[in-house]
Amino acid sequence: MKKESMELHVMWHIDALMQLYPVTVVTTLDGTGRLNAAPYSLVVPYCSSPKNPQMLLIANRAWHTAKNIRATGEFVLNYPRAGYLRDIVETAQFHPEGINELEHTRFTTMPANRVTPPRLAECYQHVECRVRETLQPSPSQLNFIADVLDVSLDAGLYGLPRAERARKVSPPVYFGPDENQQHIFGNVHETAPFTDT
Repeated sequence: MKKESMELHVMWHIDALMQLYPVTVVTTLDGTGRLNAAPYSLVVPYCSSPKNPQMLLIANRAWHTAKNIRATGEFVLNYPRAGYLRDIVETAQFHPEGINELEHTRFTTMPANRVTPPRLAECYQHVECRVRETLQPSPSQLNFIADVLDVSLDAGLYGLPRAERARKVSPPVYFGPDENQQHIFGNVHETAPFTDT
């Protein structure tokens, strides 16, 4: 099959790579304690050791989330269900600094266990993080390497087989924007273990 190389632009990873991105809503507080929520998909485990669990969050340094994390060093990754897509997209709106995006959604807050920013009660999973190191690979990008202080999820989920857990939480996945800058999402409707027999 014939292949062709692509020209890389800003946000090349979302435009050029056809891959699934996880969907999280990151909650932060600014230096005066005002709440901010925004969707992020460039979030991955950075260190898998149980002695030093870490997450990597990639953000534009001009965005409120990055500014808040730099000010306080803390954030919470909240993993929503696909039924909350409208609410997720609403948190992506560019409101003025200090406006609580959650007031325009069905999300409600609950206290975190180890950090100051709250968790979102309707999300099935939460990762509470404190920044250990900040890298700046380009003038506009900040990579936050953060220690995982707490992972919590809906009661009863952890004991389920992984395929059943995925069906039960119905996580959305993000494919990036289309040519009209509309967000393209998918949903986990079907899961099955693969056996090589």
